[in-house]
Amino acid sequence: MYLRFIALIMLCFSASAQANPAPPSWQVDPAKSALTFSVVVNGQTVQGRYDGFGANIRFDPANLAQSSARITIDASAYKTGDRTRDVMLMKPPWFNVLDFPQVIFQTTGFAFKGGNRYDAKAKLTLKGITKDVTLPFRLNINANTATMQGETTLKRLAFNIGQGEDFTGEKPVALSVKVMVNITAKRAN
Repeated sequence: MYLRFIALIMLCFSASAQANPAPPSWQVDPAKSALTFSVVVNGQTVQGRYDGFGANIRFDPANLAQSSARITIDASAYKTGDRTRDVMLMKPPWFNVLDFPQVIFQTTGFAFKGGNRYDAKAKLTLKGITKDVTLPFRLNINANTATMQGETTLKRLAFNIGQGEDFTGEKPVALSVKVMVNITAKRAN
């Protein structure tokens, strides 16, 4: 009787595992993907781009509970179109890239919002500070290719970006920074 009970439990776990296989892996195409940001500085919008980021993505719209994404960004691999500004942003009052060389976005869950819209709930670690963030995004999967576009707004002071009394307000650098994510990926398995 005991052996039948154990066999039944093992059968249930086996059926459950087959019903919800692990989500597929997705390999990001760096040539077709971008991580950008914009912020208002002295009344003008400054655009920036991170060229150094990697991603470990396992995603299945039918299995959000087991889906995950981890984006690792080289904190020094940004460009804003102004070399002097880029060098200044590397320093301790701003990104302090020597002490904090990576930015990490690690999902904690996904929520389906209807149609092709989702929210990625995540922990964002930037300049040694970890905060909960939500990244709303749109996802289209066509055969083995996925395209994703997302946008969120971060408060720079929440991550100690722009320290010093000259930077505690909206001027000369706005407190809100818009972050845009555009990814094209191929199914890896």
